Amino acid sequence: MKTREVARLFGVTPYTVIRWMRRGHLAAGTTPSGHLRFDRAEVMRLYRRSNGEEV
Repeated sequence: MKTREVARLFGVTPYTVIRWMRRGHLAAGTTPSGHLRFDRAEVMRLYRRSNGEEV
């Protein structure tokens, strides 16, 4: 998932998603051009956990 897509899902800014990544809450890979990409399954686990759902 793109940084902007993750931000939209959580209702935060893209910069907040980058801070989460730097703090170790989300792992990210990069495209050959250097753009961040987040694993959809990992993002959804964090989303469910943030909404009080069991993982």
